[in-house]
Amino acid sequence: MVSVESGTIFPKPYYSSKQLTSYDRRSIPGHNAWHSNDDWSGFIRYEENNGRLEKVLFDEEGPGAITRIITTGGAANARLRIYFDEAKEAQIVIPSFDISKMPIQIPPGMIYRHEHYKTHQGSSFYYPIPYAKRCKITVDNVSKWYVYHVNFRQYDPATKVETFSIQNALALHSKADSIGKILQAPPQYAGKEFVSKSRLLPGKTVELFLPGAFQAIRSLNFHITDYNKTTYGQLMRGLIVSISFDGVETVRAPFSDFSGAGMGAPKVDSWFLCADGVGNVTLRFTMPYKKEAKIQLLNITEVETSAQIKARISDWTWKENTLYFHASWRQENGLETNKGFDYNMATLTGRGIFKGDVLSLYNHSTRWYGEGDEHIWVDQESFPSHFGCGTEDYYNTTYAPIHVYHNAFGGAPREDDEASRGFNTFVRTRNLDVIPFHESLKFEFELISWDGGKVDYSSTVYWYGDLDSKSTNASPDAAALYVLPTPIYTSKIE
Repeated sequence: MVSVESGTIFPKPYYSSKQLTSYDRRSIPGHNAWHSNDDWSGFIRYEENNGRLEKVLFDEEGPGAITRIITTGGAANARLRIYFDEAKEAQIVIPSFDISKMPIQIPPGMIYRHEHYKTHQGSSFYYPIPYAKRCKITVDNVSKWYVYHVNFRQYDPATKVETFSIQNALALHSKADSIGKILQAPPQYAGKEFVSKSRLLPGKTVELFLPGAFQAIRSLNFHITDYNKTTYGQLMRGLIVSISFDGVETVRAPFSDFSGAGMGAPKVDSWFLCADGVGNVTLRFTMPYKKEAKIQLLNITEVETSAQIKARISDWTWKENTLYFHASWRQENGLETNKGFDYNMATLTGRGIFKGDVLSLYNHSTRWYGEGDEHIWVDQESFPSHFGCGTEDYYNTTYAPIHVYHNAFGGAPREDDEASRGFNTFVRTRNLDVIPFHESLKFEFELISWDGGKVDYSSTVYWYGDLDSKSTNASPDAAALYVLPTPIYTSKIE
């Protein structure tokens, strides 16, 4: 879950990453019902177990492992039941359809109760649940609808996996607890340090060159100073980060969005991304290379500032399946909701592992814009292996968020208004729930809102891939000069 090395390699033996949710089963590609929105109605089948009628929510053959679960719905009279392998009775029974009530102590870094928890029991659960032969999850109150996500891995059939048990979980509690603490307070790497700083005039670049064969960036810090606070957000957008490894540029994005903060460049506090909201940003993605790396910060605004780039690096053992770090960005303005459109967050080609994303936007409509589900298509899928049940659930909250929140796996760095008007930013990064792909990955969000209207969307994606892996639809630098609207609602930027 926190391994530096495993996060940079293409899995061998390969595993596929998938997601099963309560999405509306009327959604069929190419049909008018594609954007059907009863996203609490979906399940696999009814089933009778030991005299009980149950809804089967998840049923997958192993070897595999569940990497993330979301439950919500305020179902006080329901019980989640988890069956392993070919057991006739559930080995785990969880009351109130509330995954946070797992019958073992889950470390705080691996469980998050959403801000609407008191009314809807919404929680995000990141404690891994492996299974050797089969895992089935049911709910025993069939009179209600339920919202849920289950992210899981399917391993090569020859992979040996030990099935989860309460006994083993209790024996491993101290280890799990230590990992949970690391997730909440990532250690600072203290290896070889390289620094470049300069006055950054309009049209100019500050550059940091990293020599040495078989190295890896372990932490990357940017520090921006000498700016006008009233134009801070616009300046952070107009600084373009470019990173090249072994002579090939694999990262290009506006500084504010690359940091995970999005429009306005507020505070971010997560495992991979950290920003203080006043110009200091640290990224902890490991970035290996064979020969050299070059980090640049280009000022495309008409305002001068000062910038420092600091990288800490280490020696690195390069393997045949080691991958390079990538990031790209795109923006589209004036998108209409409720018109049957999907916003393309990114389309990636080549071999890689999808690692996370930022959705930063300005909502011109009067209320919640995020009814749309995520669709993630891997390789040649005819139906997306990741089909969600609302933007909020994808970003680990329940219902439209009304406050800024942060956790190890992302959060909402910006939320200006309880009705979701104006500026909003979500970020999600992935540890065990990364998505490997051999040839391509396409990530979309349905554009569905409560009232209709328009939104300005921008997205940043992080992934690992070969040098020739590409984002096919990144926006040009000039799109970062989009003039940020004047906030007309009470700002809750931290």
